[in-house]
Amino acid sequence: MTIGQQLKKTRLLFGLTQEEMSAGIVSESFYSRVERDKNAITINKLIAMLNANNISLNDFFKIFDNEGMPELKLQRQIYSAFNDRDLDQLHQIEKTLSSKNDVLYFKTKLIIATLEHRSIKMPDSIRKQLKTNLIDLDLKEQDFWDLAISVPLYQFSELTPLMSYIIAHFSKLDLDNPQVVISLMNLLIGYLDRAYREKHLAEAKKTLNFANKIPNDFEIMFHKLIIKYYSALIDKNLEMAKGITDLLQICGYQRYIDMLPQANRRSK
Repeated sequence: MTIGQQLKKTRLLFGLTQEEMSAGIVSESFYSRVERDKNAITINKLIAMLNANNISLNDFFKIFDNEGMPELKLQRQIYSAFNDRDLDQLHQIEKTLSSKNDVLYFKTKLIIATLEHRSIKMPDSIRKQLKTNLIDLDLKEQDFWDLAISVPLYQFSELTPLMSYIIAHFSKLDLDNPQVVISLMNLLIGYLDRAYREKHLAEAKKTLNFANKIPNDFEIMFHKLIIKYYSALIDKNLEMAKGITDLLQICGYQRYIDMLPQANRRSK
C-alpha cells in the first residue's frame, strides 16, 4: 500500500471527489498525480488535507506496517539522513529495507553510493522512477528531495535544463515551506559538486548567483556556508575555502568535510 493508494481508498470511502479531497491545499491536478504515485506529497500538506476532511490520522496510517512506521515517515528519515550526510544512519535504514526492488531501498543505496563517491547498478524501472520530469511538476507544490537524490543518475547535459527551469520559475517556489527550501539547497549543492568536479564552471556560477537570491534563514545557514565553499573553490580563493572548512570542523561537521572536494587537492 502506497500513500497514493491509501489516499484514493480513503477518498472513495468518504465519497469525496479529487477536488474535495485536495481541499484547496494542493491543486486537483497535483493531487491526482499523488494518487497515481507520480508525485510525492509533503507530510505537512498530507496532514493538512486529512484534517480538512476530518480523516483520522491513526486510521489513515495504521495500514502501512505493524510497527506503526508509515512509508512517509521512513522517507522523511532518509531525507534527513541525506541532508546530514549521516552514512551510519543511512546504512541502518538500508538494513531495514528488505525488498530489493523497492524504490526506497534503491533511493537509500543511491544516496550511500553518492556520498561514498561510487556508482551502483539498479533496475531500469527503478532508475526511470527516480529520474524526475520536472517540467511536468507544479513547482508551487513540489519539494526537491527526489531530484537532489537522483542527481548522479543524470548526465550533466540533462541536469542543466532542469536547473535552468527552476531558476526561470523561481517566483513559483514555496519558500515558506522549510522542506522546499532545504531540499532545494541540497539540490543546488549536488549540482554545484557535479559542475565543479566536471569543470562546468560557467554553469556553476549561474547556480551560485541563483543561490544568493534565496533569502537567508536559520534553517539553511549551513547549506549557504557549503555553497560559499564551492564559490571559493571556483574563484580559487583557497584562503576562504580553508576558513570555511576550519569553521565546519570546529562545529563538528568533519564527516561533511570529508565528502567535499578539497581545495588543496584541486590546486595541485
